[in-house]
Amino acid sequence: MATIQQRDYFAEQLLLMVGKNAELLPNEKVTGFLSIAGDLYNNELMVVGRAVNGWTDGIFPGQLADLQLAAEYADTVFASAVRKCHCSMSWVIECWANPDPDSYNTKRSPFWRVIRQVVSELGIGEPEKVLWPSHLVWSNLYKVSPARGGNPNKTLRGLQLPGCIALLQREITDYLPRRLLFLTGLDWARPFLENIVPTFTLVSGNEHVEAKAQIFHNTGVESRIVVAAHPQGKNEVDWVQEVMKAFQFDG
Repeated sequence: MATIQQRDYFAEQLLLMVGKNAELLPNEKVTGFLSIAGDLYNNELMVVGRAVNGWTDGIFPGQLADLQLAAEYADTVFASAVRKCHCSMSWVIECWANPDPDSYNTKRSPFWRVIRQVVSELGIGEPEKVLWPSHLVWSNLYKVSPARGGNPNKTLRGLQLPGCIALLQREITDYLPRRLLFLTGLDWARPFLENIVPTFTLVSGNEHVEAKAQIFHNTGVESRIVVAAHPQGKNEVDWVQEVMKAFQFDG
């Protein structure tokens, strides 16, 4: 789960920044997100998307200009990422093959389908069993997005970018993943990589994998980073195989 320190940074450096610049944004509710770790996570895989596509109850940007309200909303987001009786990542299975056509169905999501296959290929979890998402940490580049769904626009991304970079860096340090998979495309991931890793390697000749990098932590753990195109509309078998090959790089 996200840490208390992540929650507080989210309130003070992201939500407050959005609130103080609310006049630049549409008067429409936004929603927040904090990283989620499954109960069985053992440092094997952290996955990162662009932004959450709807999450908890929304709030108008102008309300976040008040630090107390920003902190209270951060608490709401933090609580939404923590389950008392079940693994926090069990929502992925609960929404798998959701029969309600108006509700989110993770089985219809290329994002979650390819992650499920990567988990299987890495031998981290068994996709036939309901616990497979519990082996993951899930995060997103941008932590504030439209409550109605969809990615944040350029203005909303710009307001939160410095804070999001720092928060993702905190998450990587806290979770120490051996493998870090960005399902974002390099165009979205580039400003984060440029600030988080000393150097990254552009990958040519591939259809899906666009960059790779390494982080060597003070603890001795090495994080291998692969940046792949968003899987929407892609050949998912080829996408997974390219990602698997990219994780095997040396140096």
